[in-house]
Amino acid sequence: MRIRRLSGAALVGATVAGGMHVVTVSGPNASSTRVWLVRDRDGKTVRQRVLSGKLGVPGVTFNGLAEGTWSSGRRLLLSSSIYDDVTRTRFVVVDTRTLRPLRTITLRGAFAFDALSPNGGRLYLLQFPQGLDGGIHYVVRSLNMRTGRLEPGAIVDKTEPDEQMNGVALNRAWSANRTWAYTLYNGGTSHAFIHALDTRTRTARCIDLPWKGEAQTILDTVQMAVKGNALLLTGAGGQAIASVDTQTFAVTLA
Repeated sequence: MRIRRLSGAALVGATVAGGMHVVTVSGPNASSTRVWLVRDRDGKTVRQRVLSGKLGVPGVTFNGLAEGTWSSGRRLLLSSSIYDDVTRTRFVVVDTRTLRPLRTITLRGAFAFDALSPNGGRLYLLQFPQGLDGGIHYVVRSLNMRTGRLEPGAIVDKTEPDEQMNGVALNRAWSANRTWAYTLYNGGTSHAFIHALDTRTRTARCIDLPWKGEAQTILDTVQMAVKGNALLLTGAGGQAIASVDTQTFAVTLA
């Protein structure tokens, strides 16, 4: 789900069960968030609720792709933003039928949503150890949703354990079984890459792409899709740019 509009305001929304979307809005200095359950077929507001704190549907990529649901769309994770507070991060689990908050998880420090395992049992996060002053450097962490606690250690590519993670997420694709999350990154002063995260086993691979520096702008409008054992990258008009073997992680340019 990308940006929706409600009463003229641009809002981030999430697809949920029953042909619905959940959208949220809060003002710049808000201490609460208004949440709407909107029916897709006619845009009618089915339910609304006010939640404490400034929250939103998690955005995954720079162009507004949003995620955060599980249990066939019956659960949705809302989160605070690192742009509002780098000292504390809040996550609130919401029942998408009633919009009732079911639990709140609070972490010290700056974290951003990355992905959920298929059953919602594990939450993956981007941790910014130096806050926003650290630029776009981050580490990938995981959180046990049952206990609400971070699991030990960062999730790294074991073939390159010392490589730092730096970049801006541009797009994402999922494997057919919703296990692997493939996220395309602009690597800033370095090179572009795809972060392949196995959300069941808490393992990852970083797939280096040949574009560096300004050449990475070619990826700004790239779409990704998994077909069989290949992750396909296509540009304007569906033109093939590259493919990645999802078994070996080898990159082939078109």
